[in-house]
Amino acid sequence: MANLKVKALGVEFKNPILVGSASPSMDWVGVKKGIDGGAAGVIVKSLFGEKAKLGRSFPRPRYKIYDYKNYPGYPEVLPHAFTLNSLEECSHFGYEDYMKDVDKAKAAVGNDGNVMASLSGATMEEWETMCKMVNETKADWVELNVSCPFAADMGVKIGAGAVELLPQITKLCAGILRKPFSVKVSPQTQNPVDIAEACVKAGARAVNMSARLSGYDLDIETARPLGPGAQGGWGGPYLIGYGLKFVAQAARRLDVPIIAGLGVWDWRDIIKYTMVGATLVQSGVGIMLQGYNVSKKWADNINLWLDNKGYSSLDEIRGIALPNILKTAEVERRPEGVYATVDYNKCNHCGTCVRSCFYDAIHVTKMGAVVNSKKCDGCGMCVEVCPQDAVKLSSPQRRAK
Repeated sequence: MANLKVKALGVEFKNPILVGSASPSMDWVGVKKGIDGGAAGVIVKSLFGEKAKLGRSFPRPRYKIYDYKNYPGYPEVLPHAFTLNSLEECSHFGYEDYMKDVDKAKAAVGNDGNVMASLSGATMEEWETMCKMVNETKADWVELNVSCPFAADMGVKIGAGAVELLPQITKLCAGILRKPFSVKVSPQTQNPVDIAEACVKAGARAVNMSARLSGYDLDIETARPLGPGAQGGWGGPYLIGYGLKFVAQAARRLDVPIIAGLGVWDWRDIIKYTMVGATLVQSGVGIMLQGYNVSKKWADNINLWLDNKGYSSLDEIRGIALPNILKTAEVERRPEGVYATVDYNKCNHCGTCVRSCFYDAIHVTKMGAVVNSKKCDGCGMCVEVCPQDAVKLSSPQRRAK
């Protein structure tokens, strides 16, 4: 059986799976459920400083999920592309109670998993106070959270609204913390990897590239935002492409452990993140909607996949996708002999491909869809929309030399 153990900053994790900082990790009870459910570590819901204590009182409701319940086969079959909009905010605890709860969590978990505190200050004084306090706890790890997607909308310099201060914050906290720590970087900046690199130079020992974006949707009948009525964290499985990009870029430039997790929904996503260089992978929405015990299922499936592929550990696949990721300029242009072909044993004459062909290269006959190879551009849209998987391209995309 493959070895799923991961070591980062001297801390051993039984597998790469973390429960992300959110409602499932709001207190020691949730932390224990996360570890009992199969995760190797739990990032406790973030402690906000006093200037942002408004976030300790949650709106009701605070979640809105788009394109979820209307998925065919729900709830037995769950969608792999949907949007979660939430005003998740921070822990309901103040400083003292938060630290006590972290200790309760560690006492409950023991050596079965790692308890990872999460801090988010609005001033340098708040950061200093929280770091000194968390030093006195039994937390295994500390995360500096400067990524809350909508915190700046609260009118304080916190979360994504303080991303330009992150290197300065990192330097301050690195001089105080006596525990392994990571810095959570917001994607809501011109280049998150530049910020992450600046944080490493300032003393960050690991970086977390898994933060969500912010946004909202509108009710056109009332002209009001859906859900809580303000911008919130905007995430879900469809965002994994952003996360993979940021992690891959960071892995190429940084020589520190990387925590990933944007858009994690199943075990394959954890393998994908490992392949682009992640050491640990967290999930928030995946745990929220599938339950704590899904971590055990993920770990089992990862183990089976590694065994079937002949890998003995995650170290053997970490970063292996990086050489295969092309720069845009390296993609082959206008290759010859690429056009759509149709398997008439599968084609049911529906014409879906016709309406999505911009080149008028397809028409439907009694035999099925017929492609004019001289008109066909080889764009691949018909392949993507065909409900019968009856269309393929004559030649696959080739890598540029």
